[in-house]
Amino acid sequence: MFGGLAAILIAFGFYKAAETRRLPGFQWAFGGAIAFYIPNFIWSLSIAKPMMNQLHSASNPSPIGSLWGFSSVLVGILVAGILYYLTLRRMKASDTN
Repeated sequence: MFGGLAAILIAFGFYKAAETRRLPGFQWAFGGAIAFYIPNFIWSLSIAKPMMNQLHSASNPSPIGSLWGFSSVLVGILVAGILYYLTLRRMKASDTN
């Protein structure tokens, strides 16, 4: 649920930033959502799930295990933010006259 909300907000942010620079908004919104979801899924499947399984299989489950579930969302937000600052934020407005 939080991941979907984060993806929508990221896509909207990319769309509005591209629109102010007169760039193709829907393409940038899609790119922002992809920049969120790909690292999110990779982190979730390769790191977060094994760590959660390891913490839950212990005899004394740790409350940190629930934080690992949200770590993939944070990684996706971080990667999308880096993409925004490295690409879209530095772009100038295109001349479409």
